[in-house]
Amino acid sequence: MKRFFVNQNLQLNKRYKIEGVEHNHLKNVLRLSEGDEIMVVCGDEFDYLANIIKITKGDTEIEIVSKSPNLANPKSDVTVFQALVKSENMSLIVQKLTELGVKSFVPFLSEFITSKDKSNKSQKLQEISNQSVKQCKRSIPMQVSTVKTFDEILKDLEAYDIIIFANECEKNAKLGDLNLNPQSKVAIIIGSEGGFSSVEIDKLKNIGAKSISLGKRILRAETASIALTSCVMYLLGEWDYE
Repeated sequence: MKRFFVNQNLQLNKRYKIEGVEHNHLKNVLRLSEGDEIMVVCGDEFDYLANIIKITKGDTEIEIVSKSPNLANPKSDVTVFQALVKSENMSLIVQKLTELGVKSFVPFLSEFITSKDKSNKSQKLQEISNQSVKQCKRSIPMQVSTVKTFDEILKDLEAYDIIIFANECEKNAKLGDLNLNPQSKVAIIIGSEGGFSSVEIDKLKNIGAKSISLGKRILRAETASIALTSCVMYLLGEWDYE
């Protein structure tokens, strides 16, 4: 069943309007009709079954007929802190981390970033996550933060039980050495295309962050982000079918 994201609270037996990109997709791409059933999510813990009541040029009117608990939302509390990379790569990272079940995403500035665009694109990235939940069947999008400085994320990291960062200079600690508790609040930190400076690595280690090697090959920033997150989610049991 086709799924749509609406940015408003939903209630049973109430009518709502789907507008903008979602309406265009429903009407002009999928060519759905009045009387068809769709699934709607709004960022809470539920999936909402709705009937299409009316389709006009500018919007689609729906009525919520039932709701059920969403079974695809992540159980683990994982945040990825990602140093800024090129815009198209950042969009890819947000899309894939949403699919993998990451709860929160924090873009940050670091010493060796090569991205020329250091502006705050959190609203655009949030929209990408909102759209991605439809494909992976989550009902709660990954929450995208505004861009922070490196020192700001160091302070934020104090709230986490386990802090992991990918370090291309690491020769000893490997992914297999991680002992992750599914109940832990986990932070994953990924550098930019230029990696971390020695000063940044020292600061991360000083707050208890675990330096992890991703193997003998140097990965692109977006590959490292997706690969490390995939491994962590597996170790946390998020790949189990329950």
